[in-house]
Amino acid sequence: MRNLKFLSLIIIFTSIFQNTLQAQEPLQHPKKIYISPEGIMYVNKDLPVYFWVSVSGSENAKQYLLNPAKNSEKYANPSYLDTEGYNTFRSPSKVDTLTKQVVVPEEDIIWELYADSKPPVTTFAFDNKNYYKNSDICYFNEKIELQFKTYDETSGLEATYFSINGSPYNELKENIRIENETLHEIRFYSVDHVGNAEPPKSILIRVDISKPRTDLTIDGDIYTTILSPRSSIKLVANDENSKVKNTYYSIDDKPYQSFKQSIAISNLLEGEHVLNYYSVDNAGNEEEKNTYTFYLDKTAPMLVDELIGNTFVANGREYSSGRSKVKLTAMDNKAGVKEIRYSINNGEFILYEQPFYLSKSGQLKIQTFAIDNVNNQKISTIMTDKTNISFVDLSGPQLGHAFEGPSFVSRDTVFITSGTKIRLSARDEAAGYKRMEYTIDDKPFEEYAKPFSIDGEGNHVINYTGYDNVENSNSNNFVTVIDNTGPQIFFRFSIVSENTADVNGKLLNVYPSHVVLFLSSTDMSVGYDKMLYSLNGMAQKQYTSPIADFQKNKAYKIDVVSVDKLGNKSTETIEFFIE
Repeated sequence: MRNLKFLSLIIIFTSIFQNTLQAQEPLQHPKKIYISPEGIMYVNKDLPVYFWVSVSGSENAKQYLLNPAKNSEKYANPSYLDTEGYNTFRSPSKVDTLTKQVVVPEEDIIWELYADSKPPVTTFAFDNKNYYKNSDICYFNEKIELQFKTYDETSGLEATYFSINGSPYNELKENIRIENETLHEIRFYSVDHVGNAEPPKSILIRVDISKPRTDLTIDGDIYTTILSPRSSIKLVANDENSKVKNTYYSIDDKPYQSFKQSIAISNLLEGEHVLNYYSVDNAGNEEEKNTYTFYLDKTAPMLVDELIGNTFVANGREYSSGRSKVKLTAMDNKAGVKEIRYSINNGEFILYEQPFYLSKSGQLKIQTFAIDNVNNQKISTIMTDKTNISFVDLSGPQLGHAFEGPSFVSRDTVFITSGTKIRLSARDEAAGYKRMEYTIDDKPFEEYAKPFSIDGEGNHVINYTGYDNVENSNSNNFVTVIDNTGPQIFFRFSIVSENTADVNGKLLNVYPSHVVLFLSSTDMSVGYDKMLYSLNGMAQKQYTSPIADFQKNKAYKIDVVSVDKLGNKSTETIEFFIE
């Protein structure tokens, strides 16, 4: 075989090409041979290689498949290239093509080809390097150009393909420009000249040219654009794309500062103020500056009182008829008067709608205040000494009730025991208190003489009426719950007893010495207050933690007392034996 002349080397390969394209699925690229413009042959390393011999360089010349030596049959037809990159096939001794003599000094004839199994590597870059990335999305605040760079180690790049938002892959001819604000998912990959394709890569890009929007809200008092010292300003910014990065504000042309929490304005001077504010998103879009002008009103309305009606002076004292009235007039500097209220002798504040009668004689304490439309107010007191003004008494006694003994309030409900006394009271500053009567659960009325108690657990309704010396009356009622029952007591051992022992004729559960006893208590009404226990007749202790450290070969008797918040008690005895 030394004199064998290789006139033609032909490498045969097969591949399957699928023409059907699917969205976001890469194209099918056949594995193949590539001859470079320089005449270098590149073979996909996965393809089989066959050697053919011909005695002519013509394309139509007859070819003969070259069979291997017998010890190589297993590895030929087909053969596979073993080395990535540069490969050679040799024939011993060069022969002069004219003289047909071996060229001296002797040298091998070398046929070269390159095996290629490595796909290209594609990277990308942006013409605008200023962007914000969040959740794998790259945000740009202007249109951008996506650039690709590909490197292939051996046969070189054949083409780069791309798909946008699931569209079929197309060959990349130029850089990709992205201008609208739709989210773009760009998938891409490259293939070399022998059909090696890299796995598709992807990038998410969104052009964000929309500016954030900041909304202003007022927490607290507001009337048109007038605020009170109790008001605060809240800025809420929104951005649908890259999200808000920061919000800034300035009051009265002072330096801008970052908005962190609601803006308190109580430290500002009374008067008009200007708030400027804007937001910036993560892509760098800056909102146009917004302006909010407001007036800070710290002053409560001014209130003037006037006594109108029939009055006269005699013996150094002023007298007034029952038809005398008090007139109230309020004025406000900015927001305007919302309402006026008044109270007589520490009574409930009443909405002032028109002049009101002085219904009592003697020393009168009249408290008044006016509220403006941003709720500024200031209480003022008018004291008058009218001991000889004829008295008109139109109201009954002021009533009240109290409990003497155990009581507990839970969720507006008063719990008492049958031993608790209920005391009723009445006070009348005019004609004077005369008598009182009461009824329990709609039973016949009884004259009230001294504190009383109620038997029978559960809800009870008490109605009572007080009369003054001119038979003016007032009525009141309240509900109370009688609870005479102590809490329920529960106990549990940390270990289940598996046998019993006869101790002095009593059958007791048996536990090991490392057992722990847990106590608990529940009250259905007022709630559990505390729990006490006595161990084998010893002094009582308050239960605060599980009971342990028992001695071996000893019987135990634990007396438990549970007390609720009304002092009701319940007891439980626990007996057992420690082996």
